[in-house]
Amino acid sequence: MTKTSKQFRVLIGGTPLKYRLIRAVSWSVLGTGAAQGLFLLASIFTARWLGAEDFGRLGLLQFTLNTLVSFITPSFGWSLMRLAATLRDHDVHTLGDLSSAVLQAGLLASLLLSVGLAAFAPWMCIYWFKDTNTQVPLQIAALSVFAYGVFSLQISLLMGFEAFREGAILNTFRGVLLAGLMAAGAYGAGLQGAVWGFTLSGYLSVLVGTVFLKNLYRERGITLHWCSWRRGVGILRDVSLPSFLSTVLSSLTMWVGSVLLTRAPNGLLQVALFNAANHWRTMILFLPTQISQSTAPILANLWSTSELGRLRMLTRTNLLINLATAGIPCLLIMLAATPILHLYQLGSPTGALTLRLLALSGVMTALCSVLGYTMIAMGQWWQGLSLNALWAAVFVGMAWVMLPHGAVGLSMAYLLSYSFLFVISLAYVVHSVGMHLRRIAL
Repeated sequence: MTKTSKQFRVLIGGTPLKYRLIRAVSWSVLGTGAAQGLFLLASIFTARWLGAEDFGRLGLLQFTLNTLVSFITPSFGWSLMRLAATLRDHDVHTLGDLSSAVLQAGLLASLLLSVGLAAFAPWMCIYWFKDTNTQVPLQIAALSVFAYGVFSLQISLLMGFEAFREGAILNTFRGVLLAGLMAAGAYGAGLQGAVWGFTLSGYLSVLVGTVFLKNLYRERGITLHWCSWRRGVGILRDVSLPSFLSTVLSSLTMWVGSVLLTRAPNGLLQVALFNAANHWRTMILFLPTQISQSTAPILANLWSTSELGRLRMLTRTNLLINLATAGIPCLLIMLAATPILHLYQLGSPTGALTLRLLALSGVMTALCSVLGYTMIAMGQWWQGLSLNALWAAVFVGMAWVMLPHGAVGLSMAYLLSYSFLFVISLAYVVHSVGMHLRRIAL
């Protein structure tokens, strides 16, 4: 048994927590892995059928939509997950009231984002994207913001109830629909067909998710009803606001990087290349993300009970596990970079370097996620936002300076900025734990 596995076994031993953690990670990996694998496969065929320029447009649309949907999960999804996890066993009446209020606020926010994107699409395409051919597909895609925002709330609730199997089934169903409808749409109707495909898959997934949640609430005797959203304002303020702002900052920063890339020489071709490489970076981050999210509650519990020695051990173990689970696929992808990009018909020495740099940045991002969840467990919400602001400034500055190098320059900005974030986050976590230990000693 390796040193890392021994440390992990000491932490969770043979307690029920061990089996809950294994169950959570297993179902999360199965469901999310199936969805991402299918999407990756579909993206290869979609790239071939659309061609480089339209695939670049599709990547820009998806990045824009993902940026907006990512606003919903931390601001409302995390609140719903926390409510379900803390109230499901002893106060279902309060859970029904508060989850109804937060869910209503999340639905309204998703709708406003969807309508806002549709309204501003012409202006964005003219002044930001510098590509009027993207306008109609972007307005179609704006419809999907509402669907995928609601879907993220449904998944958050299922996780709060520890309904990991149902969440895995729902994610797999969404993956099958997304891959099939997007690829079929691209084959039959080009870019607009692909956009209609992933939009329709979002609404069909929400319908199935609604059935799952209704059954779950009925089994537990919980009633959802219309009520004042102000009932949940305290939870939104105390739990979600700083993490929401941090997510907004991170998402907008990466989106700005993509918009800058469109203004580089051969901008749409560079976006297509970066989009293809970024799919593999996302794959590298899949397993480390599932592990970090699953161990976050343990970290919070250890901090609340001042078991700082075990907290440091678990954080160190998570760093080692994430280094392994991200590092091994990163190495394989770097070795196979050229043939991978040939699958997209984008093979070139520049493309291979882009993929290798993004793969390395995925490893650094995986390590940063461990420290980010540790700071959340320690209640350092606003401090985490400050560190993210420093990262954003470094990233945008580097992306701007390296803009003439196209996708390679943006990939280098990712790698260097996340390396910087890892160093300052590690220093802060070590310092904070040390300060807390000294306060306890006094």
